[in-house]
Amino acid sequence: MLQKISVVMKARFLIFAILTLCMVACNGSRQNQAACNGDNPAETDTAATADITGQWYIENIFFNDTTYCRPSELGLGSRPYISLGSDGSYSVITNCNNGAGSYTVSGAAISFHDAAWTEMACDNMATEEAMREILPLLNAVDRENDSVMRINSGSEPYLILTRN
Repeated sequence: MLQKISVVMKARFLIFAILTLCMVACNGSRQNQAACNGDNPAETDTAATADITGQWYIENIFFNDTTYCRPSELGLGSRPYISLGSDGSYSVITNCNNGAGSYTVSGAAISFHDAAWTEMACDNMATEEAMREILPLLNAVDRENDSVMRINSGSEPYLILTRN
C-alpha cells in the first residue's frame, strides 16, 4: 500500500514540475514577443518588482473576522512562504503541497496568474487551501517597510507577509 501511495506522490510531483516548467517557458515567450513589439516588460515593472521580490513568510491570510488562517498558530513545524521572482514567477511553499505561477506588478497593482498546485493529502492543509482561495482575489501591494508587506483585495481579504 505504501509503495502505491509513493508512486502516486511521485507522479503528482512530476506533473507539478512539468507544469511549472511549461509556465516558465510560456512566460519567457511572452517576454520575447513583447520585446519584438517594441515593449520591454523589464523596463515597465522593474522598480515595483524589485521592491517585493524574494522570500516572504506567510503570517496571516485574512478573509474576514471569522475566516482567517495564521500558519504560526497551526504548529506545522516549518514556516510556509511565498517566493516572488524578479522574472514574474512565484512559488508558494507550504508544509505539504506547493504552488507556482506567474504574477504581474504595475505600481501598487498586483495580480497572480496560472496557479498550479501539487495535490497530496496531508494532515493539515489549512494554509494551502487559504492561499489557493486568496491569491486570485488580491490586487494591491502595500509595503509597510522592508520587512512587512500587505497584499490587499478590493475589499476585506488580505495577506500579511514578513521577511526575516
